[in-house]
Amino acid sequence: MSNLAQGLRAPLLALAGILLLIVLPWWLAVSGGIRPVILPSLSAVYNSMIEMIADGTLARHTWTSLVRVNVGFALAIVTAIPLGILLGSMPRLNRAFEPMIESFRFVIPFSWIPLVVLWFGTSEAGKYFLIWYAGFFILVLPTIEAVKTVDPDYVKAARTLGAGRGVIFFKVLLPAILLELVTALRVAFAMCWIALLSAELVASRGGLGYLILDAREVLETDVVIVGMIVIGVIGALYNWVFRLIERRFHF
Repeated sequence: MSNLAQGLRAPLLALAGILLLIVLPWWLAVSGGIRPVILPSLSAVYNSMIEMIADGTLARHTWTSLVRVNVGFALAIVTAIPLGILLGSMPRLNRAFEPMIESFRFVIPFSWIPLVVLWFGTSEAGKYFLIWYAGFFILVLPTIEAVKTVDPDYVKAARTLGAGRGVIFFKVLLPAILLELVTALRVAFAMCWIALLSAELVASRGGLGYLILDAREVLETDVVIVGMIVIGVIGALYNWVFRLIERRFHF
């Protein structure tokens, strides 16, 4: 089989799955007379998407959501990974933090929404907090465990050769945990994306979550589905990028 055929096999299988499991049942339901407010036709959803692209509505809400999720995700990265490396390298400090981390990771981000609304109102800070919280614990725990698995003999050997902390971190520790970090980043981004949409459903005046909620209020089911499609496509694209990076570091 040629490389081109092998490369096309996965997208064609994915397309077949979408047609079989989503498009066909959808078409049958609409043909069977289901009311448009319950399930609009494929053409109605397509036309709505084209209109929203043409007038800039879809781009505006998508950009708002992307900025929020990337800011919150970046905050989770710059706080969780350094803390995870520190705790993984210092067992006593890890034991001091472990009960708190293990307790908070079971408090799901959605349970914070009432407090976030009280503390931050509808400001962007509240949304960043929810997204950061969703990604933080998904990142910090795998980082701690990854650092624990690094063979201490590698660190000792580097010290014996005169390497400082910076060299040990960048030349020994970071390469050893990089694959685990990329996998954790992929999972953490998915959680951040889910938390973002929940935050926008509750307290927002823009973004894809707000777009869906606003359309639901006026029974514009076609717009709701357009928002859901964009959410799914963006999530799949990010997942695809992270998988490419994983393969890059999978030796």
